[in-house]
Order: sequence, then C-alpha cells, then structure tokens
Amino acid sequence: MNSKRNQTIAIVGGSVAVIAILALVIFLVYARATPQENPFNLQMGQTLNADETGVTDNATSFSRTKPIYVIADYPDAGVTLDHTAILSVISESSGQVIQKMQVEEDATTKQLRMDLENADWEPGIYELTFARSGTMVGTINFSLHE
Repeated sequence: MNSKRNQTIAIVGGSVAVIAILALVIFLVYARATPQENPFNLQMGQTLNADETGVTDNATSFSRTKPIYVIADYPDAGVTLDHTAILSVISESSGQVIQKMQVEEDATTKQLRMDLENADWEPGIYELTFARSGTMVGTINFSLHE
C-alpha cells in the first residue's frame, strides 16, 4: 500500500514540476518577444529645429567640422524625476570618456541637451550613453569623419 502511495506522490510531484518549468519557459519566451519600450528618446544631429528642442537631421554619421547636438527627451508621464542623469560620449578606440554631462533631475526636467565639442576629436567610432542613477536607458553608436 505504501509503495502505491509513494508512486502516486512521485507522479503528482513530477507533474507539478513539469507544469512549473513549462510555465517559466512560456513566461521567458513571452518576455523576450515583447520587450518593454524605452520611454526616453535619444537623438543626434548637426541641425537644430526652430525652437531648438530637437534635431532635423537625426543620424549616426557626422562630419567633425560641424557641431553635433545630443538631445534626450523625457516622457510626459510615468517616470520619477529624482535621478542623476548622465550623458557620456566614449571613444571606442580608447575606451575613454571624451565628454560628459551630469544633471540632477527635478520637476522641470523635460529634456537634456548636450552640445558636443567634437571639432578636435579624432575620426572614428564613438558611443553616446544615457544613464539615470547608474541604470543605462539608451545608447547610440556613431561615427565621426573629416
């Protein structure tokens, strides 16, 4: 009688484990297939729009002879504005931070703008990063040429 009971318990326990593993796999596949949309918008360009709140030529390849503008737009709602926001440009060749801007967010923070000082930078590949309190919220890889 005990062996039948033990066998039933083993079958039920195994079935529960299989269902739990299957549910976890379905959840992970769903989560990867539908990533959360980033509420922040990063843009880079060499021409600002009329009110200087955006660029008209959003791109990832630039001449170093003209200034480059970086704009990080915040969503209208849904984020707390109590972080330290950091925009950084990193040289891919050296791994060094070439330019950095740090801002303490407050209720008035709707957008960050950083004017790159790129005239003396070497041609090459760079990475723009946008982080809030140490959490990366956006990156753009871009190139600079003569």
